[in-house]
Amino acid sequence: MLASSSRWVACIPSSSARIAVRAAFVSSKNKSKNKVAKFPPKQASLPPPFTEQNGAVDPVAVLQLRQHIIERHNPSSEEMDESRLQLVNRLSFNLKEALDKQDIPLIRKSWEELRRAKYLHILTPPVLQQTSRLLTSLLPRDSLDKQWDSGRRSFVEEVALAAAAVDSTDALNTCVATYLRLGYSTAVVELFEKFRHLPNAQESSDLLEGEAADDTLELIPSRAHSGRANLLLAAIAAYAQEGSFQKALKVFLDTNIHCPTQAVEEFSKTLSYDPILRTRFDVYIRRLELAKSVSRPGSLSKHISNLAKRSVPVLEELYNSILEAMTGPDAFIASDAKFITSTAPVALTEATWASFLSYFLRREQNDRAAALWKDMAKFGIRPGVVTWNMVLKVYSDRGAIDQVLVSWRTMTAQGVKPDGMTCRILMSCLFEAKRTAEALQWFKTFQADIEQSCSIEQSLLVYNAVLHPLLHLGRKDAEIAFQIFKRMQSHGPAPDVVSYNTMLSYAGRQGDFRAMAATISEMGSAGVVGDVFTFSTILSALLKVGRADAPQMVVNIMRKQGVKANVATYGAIIQWQMEEQTVEHLRAALALLDEMEKDAEVKPNEITYTSVLAGLYRGSWLSGEQLAWYKEDIKARMKKMNVTLRAGGYNILIRGCLREPNGLEDALGYFREMRRNRVTLSEDTWYILLSGLLGREEWEVAREIVDEMFSSGAQPGERVLRLANKIRKRQG
Repeated sequence: MLASSSRWVACIPSSSARIAVRAAFVSSKNKSKNKVAKFPPKQASLPPPFTEQNGAVDPVAVLQLRQHIIERHNPSSEEMDESRLQLVNRLSFNLKEALDKQDIPLIRKSWEELRRAKYLHILTPPVLQQTSRLLTSLLPRDSLDKQWDSGRRSFVEEVALAAAAVDSTDALNTCVATYLRLGYSTAVVELFEKFRHLPNAQESSDLLEGEAADDTLELIPSRAHSGRANLLLAAIAAYAQEGSFQKALKVFLDTNIHCPTQAVEEFSKTLSYDPILRTRFDVYIRRLELAKSVSRPGSLSKHISNLAKRSVPVLEELYNSILEAMTGPDAFIASDAKFITSTAPVALTEATWASFLSYFLRREQNDRAAALWKDMAKFGIRPGVVTWNMVLKVYSDRGAIDQVLVSWRTMTAQGVKPDGMTCRILMSCLFEAKRTAEALQWFKTFQADIEQSCSIEQSLLVYNAVLHPLLHLGRKDAEIAFQIFKRMQSHGPAPDVVSYNTMLSYAGRQGDFRAMAATISEMGSAGVVGDVFTFSTILSALLKVGRADAPQMVVNIMRKQGVKANVATYGAIIQWQMEEQTVEHLRAALALLDEMEKDAEVKPNEITYTSVLAGLYRGSWLSGEQLAWYKEDIKARMKKMNVTLRAGGYNILIRGCLREPNGLEDALGYFREMRRNRVTLSEDTWYILLSGLLGREEWEVAREIVDEMFSSGAQPGERVLRLANKIRKRQG
């Protein structure tokens, strides 16, 4: 009888055993004409392997086992004859035996037999991983290795690619690293090209587009992700060996694989055996990452925003890098889409130019902003309405009405036609300056001259921008808002949820529950479903007049509107209440938690409870005694609902505690709780904890945490090491 393993395909019982099984099955079949049920789907677990020593034979179990083998290795579900079943069994066993003995010639023979029989797909990921890792011993040690021929290379690469197809890239990375060390750049490129056409080789472009939304904390990549990133970096290094930047650029732009900073730094270190190559690689990767960021304008704008909040010099460095990449014979970024060439395949958009300009202005870098205007002219870029709108928005946010009007006149003098956003910015600024008559005159201009060229969405933004300030002024202005709202209902643009929320908010501030009820009714008639703001507004208004049943009333209104509240909806309303930072709103949040805890379909999860706990620490609106009581209440609820905090939840709480003057003890308490509960301490946890302690100048505590981190065996990345070194130097 052939041996079997949980990692291998199940082996088929011997002939004598099968004869006995069939006899038993025929007897059973004669007693009942019902067919034996097909074996469950592939994901179902196998029954215990049959052996002749097991004693009594269960005929159904063995036939189920047989059916599973057929379905697993014959996807078409056609009947597999005995010879094929025996072949699968024999070939599988041969490869397993070869691996156990680490017999590479036999491994190769078994692999080739499986390939010829078209049964390589039966091999499980652990087997592919074990095989590929073992075969890396065949890789050449130097360029004079005579045993390394085309046949051996083809075999090793084939197995490594098969393993990479199931997210085991170790062997493939060993291959490309060896080729790089030996200067076989073409082999690296060829291997990467084969890899990147595998089904799972690349990542979602949507995910990549959103990566820069918050680049202050870069999560530790998964093992599979790191393996893919290293393969791309190896290809870039190979092109660097050849001095082919343009080829590297094309591959980098065409490949959806994100390379985290940590992965790039670690890969660069592996090239230390060749300082020239390492230097060239570092230059290449910086330029390539710059080009890719420009190719994703939405992500780049978020990155610019993040940099502007943290460091103007770094923002200037980014702008200068892009400027340099657009000039000279080696330019690889175009200043505008109309200037794209084969060597400069990506271009800045007007929105990107405008983002740099607006953030330089926001940070009062007026000289830099003026220089950027000149750069745009030098590159033949004519500022359009997008650029001017961003400039107007900067001045409007400052309340600098005179600068807004000067910019408006300059814009029109240059022949740039305003759009709905322009009017919205102008009106908002005029309303803020209490120049209501002028703002309304602009609204009439919009209706007469601009609205017809705007989308419904853009028109709604303008109308809503008028409703909101009018309802925050006197009664006379509120009447104008009512008239505009009625016109929207009769002539369009039809009010959306923002419009209705604005009317609800006004009625709530007035304590006019009849008007609120009428607005809710109108929403239902118009088919407009309320959102988190809608229900939070109603809840706040009810709490304001002391309605103890406010949470239940809001839940009933949601049900009447046909809103199937889920965990996220409840969680958002609870979050809204926590941000009010009053005991009344906290109690309302807890009442909503009660509703969730009673309903099996919307049971609160870790995120729900974490948002409440984090809200308790946000600001000093609770006494120490109240904070302790509510914290224990939430923890008791979590225990009752069998909800435990994971690393992400702990990180949020530790960060929140460290931002509050009296939160140090609780932050350390959550850290100790993580250790007690054996929650994995990720790179993010150490970074949040150390950066928070450093910001509070808790040097002694920070030093203790650093010592604990290193004694625990943690292997922190560069950003955590920088913090640790800073703390140690400060402590002497």
